[in-house]
Amino acid sequence: MMEIGLFSLMFCFAAGEKEDTAMNEYAKHAAIWDWDGYDNSPEYDYWCSYAKQFGKKVLLPMCAIGQAGAYMAQHGLDVTAFDLTKEMIEQGKKRFGSIPNLSFENADICDLHLKDNNYDFCFIATQDLNLLADIDMVRKAFRSIALHLRKGACFALELVLPLHESFAYPSQTYYPRVPNYTDKKVWKEGKGRYDAVTKRQYIDQVIYIQDEKGIESIPHSIILQYFERDDILSALKDAGFHIAAEYKNREKDVWTPENQAWIVETIRN
Repeated sequence: MMEIGLFSLMFCFAAGEKEDTAMNEYAKHAAIWDWDGYDNSPEYDYWCSYAKQFGKKVLLPMCAIGQAGAYMAQHGLDVTAFDLTKEMIEQGKKRFGSIPNLSFENADICDLHLKDNNYDFCFIATQDLNLLADIDMVRKAFRSIALHLRKGACFALELVLPLHESFAYPSQTYYPRVPNYTDKKVWKEGKGRYDAVTKRQYIDQVIYIQDEKGIESIPHSIILQYFERDDILSALKDAGFHIAAEYKNREKDVWTPENQAWIVETIRN
């Protein structure tokens, strides 16, 4: 899941020693993925209630370390959580591997091959889908998910639609809303910009980890690709979903064109 909406992580790795260093830094980031310490249980409750309308078997793509999946499994659901990044999956297993009815997979949403194809519910939360680079990857992802859902299963997406004006924001410092560690301090600095022409947001950050040994800094950058509503709807229909409802918020108020926030509920044909 995305941490505080914007702050997820992608690295472009060089070969040899640079790749080893970057992978090690990624593992360090995974270890402090919950750095913000904020209670996300209301969000997880929302997805639990949503899932239980359709069944107990949940597929959770792009799960990071699997906090949402762990919560859902502890509240009566059978969850398979997966992520492309092995460091995230390893950290998820370390944190939550003992929870019954929760399994982790290192898998690619665009080329998914799990043993089960009868899941009742799948969801992608705010801005996780924006980590995919283009609409062709989105189409592949939707087709992969469709192959793993039973007929009549629900696939729900929570998205932010693209803005039509570019903007930039200067470097800012982000501290945890609730300090989460006793042996270290973690904070971030970041700046970014959004290009309305390409519908891409560029984010550059540095993660700081301070412990008894000193302060370590880990740089990272991500690009979020935003997608137009019509393109997402077309990709969903092509993958074998029909659109059941569109909402502007989690209270299920009906979406209208002036709303940038968008939740779309689909059913597997």
